[in-house]
Amino acid sequence: MKIAYILPSLAAKAPIFLAKCLSDYFIQQGFYVEVFYFDEINQVSFNCRTSRISISEPIMFDDFQIIHSHMMRPDKYVAKFSKLIKKAKCVSTIHCNIYDDLLWSYGKIVSLIYSQKWLKWLLPFDATVQINDYLMNLYNKKLSNNVLIYNGVSISYEQDDYSEIITKIESYKNKQLSVLCSYSGIVKRKGLMQILKLLKTRSDLAYVCIGEGDERRNLIKYVKKNKLEERVSFFNFKKNPYLVLPYTDVFVMPSYSEGFSLALLEAGLIGCSAVCSNIPAINIPFSSSEVSFFELDNIDSLSKAVDSALKNKLSNNEALRHSVVEKYSVELMCEKYKNLYISLQQ
Repeated sequence: MKIAYILPSLAAKAPIFLAKCLSDYFIQQGFYVEVFYFDEINQVSFNCRTSRISISEPIMFDDFQIIHSHMMRPDKYVAKFSKLIKKAKCVSTIHCNIYDDLLWSYGKIVSLIYSQKWLKWLLPFDATVQINDYLMNLYNKKLSNNVLIYNGVSISYEQDDYSEIITKIESYKNKQLSVLCSYSGIVKRKGLMQILKLLKTRSDLAYVCIGEGDERRNLIKYVKKNKLEERVSFFNFKKNPYLVLPYTDVFVMPSYSEGFSLALLEAGLIGCSAVCSNIPAINIPFSSSEVSFFELDNIDSLSKAVDSALKNKLSNNEALRHSVVEKYSVELMCEKYKNLYISLQQ
């Protein structure tokens, strides 16, 4: 079988990591895999041929049995040239609540218009993969040929230079501070400002923020305004940032909207207690015995969730890890994609 993955770029983002997991798996299975992408961002390395393409020029779609796109522009690209595709079967993985994702990135008007356009672009696809029950229910009537495949994750121990981060964490620990940590794209949708507002009310906490994005400037401005520089540190993107989590106390994911967080799965496997916003994408697949939940924009609720995560660290860690191993392994995810690809050929 020959498989083509179409991506917006090779940026270090969850959908790209998912495509890489699938690519690595199918190459090991003896399949031919090729990756096509639009933007010249090369943070993730693939073990196959990768080619930058123009959104206005079609690839040789029917050289492949499976065309698998991820995110809006690749979905639009496949839909644009769908009449040229005679033999290949087209798959898209939906990584988010489309309306919410566009809302937080571009505002209400753009979201209203382009969420409808995006759904229309998905209509020619032979299968649309939903990554959790929440999205499955959301799009069950809007899209046909929906398939539920949970995201899976594995841990890589390939190292980056974490020395500066670890030194900072240890300095906080020496001051008897409990260390919160997040790693993600730093955008408004991730809700990271809530963590800073919590630190404003509690002097026993420190925060390490790993990542890059447009919202970082606003976070730094808030830190300076509220004199939190001694307890908050920002670090740029690192490869496999979850490897610093064992040095911290709590992984925090305060997002307003998520598809299905690979970072949370990684935190579970690495053994870090987790605090998450109480949103459907997280509270449906996970229970309060696995994750400490808080209500969005309720700093008192966030404070109690952090206390719960600290108090129940061992039991929560074990419960979350067991859940991830049993339900969200890379092997299980890849096998289900393999079965999907094969079924589309029959």
